[in-house]
Amino acid sequence: MSKNKIQNYIIQEFLKNYATLLFIFSLVIWLMQAVRLLDLVYQDGNTFFVYIQYTIFQLPKIIARLSIIIFFITIFWTLNNLEESNEIKTISFLGIEMKLLFFKFVKFSLFFALILIFFKAFIVPHFNKKSRDLLLEEGIGSFINLIKENNFNNPSRKTTIYVEEKNKIGELKNVVIFQEEEPGKNKVIIAKNGIVTKIKDENYFVTEKGIVQEMGPSGTISQITFDKTATDIKNFKKKSADYYKFNELSFSELLNKYLNDIGGQKLGALSELLNMFLAPLIIPSLLLLLSSLFLSREYKISKKLLKFYLFVIGFFLIFILEYLLSYSGKNILFGYIVTIYLTLIFILNLYATNKSFENAAI
Repeated sequence: MSKNKIQNYIIQEFLKNYATLLFIFSLVIWLMQAVRLLDLVYQDGNTFFVYIQYTIFQLPKIIARLSIIIFFITIFWTLNNLEESNEIKTISFLGIEMKLLFFKFVKFSLFFALILIFFKAFIVPHFNKKSRDLLLEEGIGSFINLIKENNFNNPSRKTTIYVEEKNKIGELKNVVIFQEEEPGKNKVIIAKNGIVTKIKDENYFVTEKGIVQEMGPSGTISQITFDKTATDIKNFKKKSADYYKFNELSFSELLNKYLNDIGGQKLGALSELLNMFLAPLIIPSLLLLLSSLFLSREYKISKKLLKFYLFVIGFFLIFILEYLLSYSGKNILFGYIVTIYLTLIFILNLYATNKSFENAAI
């Protein structure tokens, strides 16, 4: 069997195991989240079709979140299976230099990390943005979802809505709507009740028992009393991309916020950029950590116990990374610490792997 065939065989085993574990874990978490998101239908009034779309758009985020931990579990699983079935020893008897083979796998892990970087930097923000747009689009559920009681709500840049009470079916009590129709011309609607309803297949925000006050450019105010009035929801245009959260912004938007410190959001943008571009670089270190276990023949403790220790250490390394990333949005110092941390653990694991080759039994 040629070196390339063996290398391809091991990579295929890894990819098969990786796809299996990623599918199972992603499906479980996605189903749990889908149950939690049922409020989008029963409480916020969105259609079932919108609910299905929204939950599907959450899948890339779930996959990206699980990718590193699943990579570590899969590497452990695959190498352990190869070692216990004596396949690693068989490969060595074929005259294939294991050191070169393992470092080719390190190159593969780096390529895998680059794919994950691309996925997190471009695919995930795209679907996060689409899910946000879905709830901001015109419609009864999306509009009501933006309205919170006892709060000044801004469904668009030129509209502010205050609601004293909001029940589970979207009925509103004591509503105040402020609209800037054009420069120097404002309108205020004060109503006792409000609700979103369909009129001839179009969604309208209907208010009852109130007054409309309009102020013109000259400062004069006119007032009209009404029993019921309807405003087309299309008049409440959704906000621009400034409304999005950091994980819903593209790479270029995040970089712009970081470099120009737009709205004091530099640290938040930095944290998301580090999560996109640095976090996946822990993947080669995890491969090196585990590969050293299956190369050395001298153990001061039992091999099963050593496997357990390395498995725990791997999880601990990932946990520390997540901890540092969470604080990088609060203090720029943690951004530098993340970089140093990833560099340090790669060097240490590379050194440990080289030492393992020196004592290799194969």
